[in-house]
Amino acid sequence: MRRLLLLLIVLASTSLSAQLGEIALGNYCGDDHASASRQIQKGLQALNKGDYPNAQVYIGAALRQNEADQHALYLRGEWAMRTGKFPIAEGSWKRLVKRCPGYKPDLLFFIATLAIEAGRPEEAEGYLEQWFLRDDRELGYEKEAENLLAEINLKETFFANPVPFDPKPARNLNTRWDEYLAALTPDGSSIYFTRRSRKKNKYDGPGAQLRNVEEFSIAATIGVHQGMPSFEEGTALESPFNTQYNEGGPSITADNRFMVFTICERNPKTRVQNCDLYYTTFEYGYWNSIRPMPEEVNRPDSWESQPSISPNGDVLYFTSDRKGGYGGLDLYSSTRDALGNWGTPENLGPAVNTKKNEKSPFIHPDSESLYFASDGHPGMGGYDLFKIQIPQRNALWGKPMNLGYPINTESDEIGLMVTLDGQKAYFASNKINQSNGWDIYFFDLYEAVQPEEVVLVKGQLKIDQFASDDSPKVILKNSVTGESQQLQLSNDDNSFAAVVKKEEAEQVLLQVEAKKAAFSAAPLRLVPNAAIDGAFSNEILVELDHKELESGEAYPIPHILFETASDRLDAQSELLIASFAEYLLGAPSLRVQIQGHTDNVGDADKNLDLSQRRAKRVAETIINHGISANRITHRGYGESRPVATNDSEAGRAQNRRTVFVVTAL
Repeated sequence: MRRLLLLLIVLASTSLSAQLGEIALGNYCGDDHASASRQIQKGLQALNKGDYPNAQVYIGAALRQNEADQHALYLRGEWAMRTGKFPIAEGSWKRLVKRCPGYKPDLLFFIATLAIEAGRPEEAEGYLEQWFLRDDRELGYEKEAENLLAEINLKETFFANPVPFDPKPARNLNTRWDEYLAALTPDGSSIYFTRRSRKKNKYDGPGAQLRNVEEFSIAATIGVHQGMPSFEEGTALESPFNTQYNEGGPSITADNRFMVFTICERNPKTRVQNCDLYYTTFEYGYWNSIRPMPEEVNRPDSWESQPSISPNGDVLYFTSDRKGGYGGLDLYSSTRDALGNWGTPENLGPAVNTKKNEKSPFIHPDSESLYFASDGHPGMGGYDLFKIQIPQRNALWGKPMNLGYPINTESDEIGLMVTLDGQKAYFASNKINQSNGWDIYFFDLYEAVQPEEVVLVKGQLKIDQFASDDSPKVILKNSVTGESQQLQLSNDDNSFAAVVKKEEAEQVLLQVEAKKAAFSAAPLRLVPNAAIDGAFSNEILVELDHKELESGEAYPIPHILFETASDRLDAQSELLIASFAEYLLGAPSLRVQIQGHTDNVGDADKNLDLSQRRAKRVAETIINHGISANRITHRGYGESRPVATNDSEAGRAQNRRTVFVVTAL
C-alpha cells in the first residue's frame, strides 16, 4: 500500500515542477552555475522524453564536474523518483535543500513524505515545519501536509500508549496451508473461511499434477479449552459451493439462513477480474443455489466485494469502486424492505469515506458498531482498522476511532470481525507466524472499542394444523421506543432469530400476528450465565404458538411469572399483560376468563387461594389498561387441573400457569 502513496508523490512532484507537461529547473541559489550547463540541459531533455538511461548519464557527468550543482541534484532526484529509487531521490533533495531551501520549496514537503514512508516520522516533522514557514510554498499541498503532521503526532501518541493486544491462533483451525477470509456465525456455532492448499484434481487422471486450490470451507465450534475457543479443522463446503467460482468472504444473518459473499470472475475478453456480490439461503438442511444480488447492488461497471450483513438481514454493507464516491474504494449500504427488495445503495458519506480507500466493513450484531479498514484516515501508515458508530434515530455521525497500536502498525491491517459478546476479535495474518503463511487469530478486544452488549434471540413458531391463516407474522416490539420489526420465518420449521441490545432486552416483546389468532407473545428475560457469577447469557430461547380462537377453548399465557407464593408480577409480566390488553382492544367482541393454576407443592387450600389471587391480579391489570370489566372474569383452580406430571421440576413448571378461556367471540 505504501507504493501507492509513493506513486502519488511522483505524480504530485511531476505536476508541480512541470510546465506544459515538462520538468522545469528551480531557482539556483548564488551566482555560480546559475545557468544550466550543457550536461544539465541534455539531462533535462532526456528526462522530459522519458529517456531515463541517458538522463542518468548526463546527470552523473554534471555531478562529477560539480558534486554540489543544485540543478544536477534536483534532476537526480527527479530521475530517481521516476525509476523507483526513492532513497536516492531523498538523499539528493536533502543535499539540495540544505544548500538552497528556496530552489523548489515544495521539495521540503516531498522529502517529509519520503521520510514518513521510510519510518522516520520525527525527521519528516522537521521538514514539514520548514515547509510551512515558506511563503512561496504550493498551497494546494497544505491539507495533505496537515494530515501528515496529524499522522506523525498520532503515531507518537499511539507508540506512547499501546493498547492491549495478545493474538492467539484459532485452535485446531489453522493447518500447514493458508486460512483466511474468516467469518464467524453470529451465534458462534461455526466459522466460515477460505483454505488454500495444493491438491490433485481427481478428474485429471492418474498423472494429475498438484495445483493450488482455494476452497470455501466451514468448521464447527467445539468449545473452549483453557479460555481459548476451539474449532474443528474444518472441511470444504459441498455443492453449490466450490464448483466453478472463486468465492469467499461470507457474511451470515443471525438465523444462519441467509449468506451473502463475493464471487470474482475474469472477463474472457478484457482479461480483467471483476467481483460482485452473491447470496444463498439455507432450507431443509441445505444451502440453495447461488444467485447474484440484484442490479441495485451489483453494477456491471464497478467492483462490489467484502459484504457484511446486519444480524436481522435488513441492511447490507459492502465495498465498491463505483463512480460518484469520495475515493478509490468506498463503503456503501443497501436496505431491504419488508417485501425483501434491496434498495439503491447509499454511500456512507465523508465521516467514513475519504479521498483514498475504505474497505473490509464488519457490522457487529448490535447493528451500530461498524469496523472497517482505511488508508485515508489518520493512522499508523498503510491501512489501519477503525470503529465508528452508525447513527441511530436521526443522530449525527461521530468520528472513526483508530483501534490503536499495536493492533494497527505501519503495515496494512485489513479485516476484523467481533464476536456476539463483543469480547473477542478475529482476523487473518501472515505476519505473526510467517513460516506458516496465512492463519486465523483472535484476541481480547479492549473495552474502549467494544460494541454494545447484545443478546441473540432464537425461537420457533409452532403452528397448529387447524389454524386457517397460512401467513402468520412474528413481530418484535420495543415497548419504550415503539419501534417494531417483522422477523423472517424459515420455510422449513418456522424458526426465527433476532439480535437486540442487552440494555433494551427486558423492554422488548415478541408477538404473533395473524387473522383469528389466539394471543401468543413472550417478553425477553435475561438468563443467568451458569459459567460466570452475576453475568447473563447472550442467548434467549423463545417458543410461540399460532392457534385459531375458538369459543370455550383455553389458551396459555406461559410467560406470566409471579414471585414465589405471591401474586406479585415482575416487570416483564406487566409488559406481557399490557400487550394482551392491546390485543383485546383489537377484538372488541372477545370476552375471556383468566384462570390460574399451581403445582401440588404445599397445602392444597393455600394453592387454591394463591391461584385465585393470581388470576384476579392479572384480570385487574388488564382492566387497568382500559378493557371493560364486563369482558373479563377470573377464577383459580389451584392444583386440581395439572397438564403435566408433578414428579419433575419441568412438569411442575408447566402446571404453574395462567391461561385465558374464550367465553364469547
